[in-house]
Amino acid sequence: MSVLTVQAVEWTGDDKFCGICHIMTPELNSYHLDKHGGKNGVGFQAACVDCHLPHDNVLNYFIRKSILGIEDVYGNTFKDPKKFDWEKNRKRAKEYVFDTGCLRCHANLKDATSSNMKAFLPHRDYFNGLSQKKCVECHLDEVGHKNLGLHLKEYLKENYKPYPNAFLVDGKKMSLEELSTIPNPKLGTKATKSQTKE
Repeated sequence: MSVLTVQAVEWTGDDKFCGICHIMTPELNSYHLDKHGGKNGVGFQAACVDCHLPHDNVLNYFIRKSILGIEDVYGNTFKDPKKFDWEKNRKRAKEYVFDTGCLRCHANLKDATSSNMKAFLPHRDYFNGLSQKKCVECHLDEVGHKNLGLHLKEYLKENYKPYPNAFLVDGKKMSLEELSTIPNPKLGTKATKSQTKE
């Protein structure tokens, strides 16, 4: 692999490059407010490719980088980003956030013991192969892009399509307002807006 190829991969992997496209405005803004975007006590900042490309092998990395790059160029050239259903697309996050990226930085979770129940319990089944969930399925609204829903709403304005527009509770569709009337078993009270996620 040539030095130029390595340098090109570096140049095209961070928020400065990915943020060139107008289609990424809400993602970029929410990323800069997130821990992974540098809003943390140590100043660490993950590059876009740290999460959004697989790190299991070099060939897979380059193939996915090429495919995603072509899709982004096509989307910016031939599609109106304000007509795209971004919230619905977020539910497909496991297709473009890779566990191999998460585990490059968070491999320590595999060795967590019961002395750290916050890390141990949720990850025990994952590392023992008893759960088929991807990291992003549990952490979608917690990492990567803080309050992305709010940024999408601001960017898309009248084209914003909230998702989900209803929650399924015991087989019945309920709005966020209806959901907030259900007693919270942990607190013995009704859920409030602040207890529900955007």
